[in-house]
Amino acid sequence: AGNFLLEAQNRGYLVNEAILQQWKLFEQNRANSWAPSSKIFYGADLTQAYRLYLLALAKVPELGAMNRLKEFSYISAEAKWRLAAAYQLVGLENIATSLIKGLPVDFPARSNPGSTYGSDLRDESMVLETLTIMDKRDKAEKLLSAVAAKLSSENWYSTQTTAYSLIAIAKYCGKNQSGAKIIANEVVNGKAAGINVSSY
Repeated sequence: AGNFLLEAQNRGYLVNEAILQQWKLFEQNRANSWAPSSKIFYGADLTQAYRLYLLALAKVPELGAMNRLKEFSYISAEAKWRLAAAYQLVGLENIATSLIKGLPVDFPARSNPGSTYGSDLRDESMVLETLTIMDKRDKAEKLLSAVAAKLSSENWYSTQTTAYSLIAIAKYCGKNQSGAKIIANEVVNGKAAGINVSSY
């Protein structure tokens, strides 16, 4: 919900400041009270990393909590990617770069989505978003093709996976600054359909 509110606000939509402020305070409290443990279930570190990323996106970063998670011995690759995005947003590019060094950009399919309702495509989309935020567009471009190919397949994906994929693709593509037309031909249910627009 916080992610949705922040993205809406960043795109100029009117967001209730009181609700946003309450959300920030709640997440700051949760971020600071989170304690790492080697016995955590799958996803607890990712949940914390995602929380810290959103607080950085909201311009109220919790650097102490970020540093504690960074030093957590059992932090997963997925959580490292999300935490790197948080460090990048607060201007600590060197830490962000060191966090992702040697990390995989793709993940095996899971039989159980865990507490974060995750999937390999959802995690790859988060990686794509992080690479875009870090302006590593060459690496991001390769992953973009893989994410788009999976998304356009006939496979079923959860709402969360689909949403993260679309967010990551949209952030990579950005706005149509040139104003050039978008022209595409598609076949939908056996019928030809054309797209011809000058802006989006």
